[in-house]
Amino acid sequence: MFGRLSHTRLLRYAGLFTWAMVGVPLVYSQYVPADGGEELASLGARAIWLFACYLGFGACYWWLTRGLGHAAGSWMDRLLLLVLTVFALAVSYFNGSGLGSILLMVAAGVIPWLLPAGSGVVLLLLSQLAVLPIYYTVFRMPLFEALMQSLLYAGFSLFIYVTSLVARQQAQARDEQRRLNAELRATRALLAESARVNERTRISRELHDLLGHHLTALSLNLEVAGHLS
Repeated sequence: MFGRLSHTRLLRYAGLFTWAMVGVPLVYSQYVPADGGEELASLGARAIWLFACYLGFGACYWWLTRGLGHAAGSWMDRLLLLVLTVFALAVSYFNGSGLGSILLMVAAGVIPWLLPAGSGVVLLLLSQLAVLPIYYTVFRMPLFEALMQSLLYAGFSLFIYVTSLVARQQAQARDEQRRLNAELRATRALLAESARVNERTRISRELHDLLGHHLTALSLNLEVAGHLS
């Protein structure tokens, strides 16, 4: 079913699908308020910021995943990755829910393709710790519950990060294998050409020796014949 799609495209489409699904409860929470239309009017400006951050996350993700694995991430892509993380945190802040943490999981799948392993883990941990103040101040959770909630999402994000990291390492291994196979084929062609050249040289040397012997014998016979005549 997915044979024609590369693993990077599958990662991209899965992330975009998750991002789209996060938008469903966002729309529901803003346009189907629990206490009637008055709450909707009071959250109008907040809703604008919320959907701006949500759409900004989708645009950044779409841009960052346009060519995963084909080239090393530039400084512009790494800066955009930080913006992507901020947008995910802002979604949780403006919506007052854990939906931003789900977006952070989506971002965790991109980090290994743009950052080294050490820097990627640091960014992952910092982004998850940044959710803790939102849980504590916006959601009014007790500190211990906020910490547990943050660590729970951090575990999911770490799992996605490691999965994406393994996929990147496998892609690099396949690229290295293709490069070695190409070098092996080139070496084999050079060896075959060298064997042909050596065979031609051997044949020409044998012909030279054979003709040399015949010419020497013919010269001696001609000299003898000259003396006899």
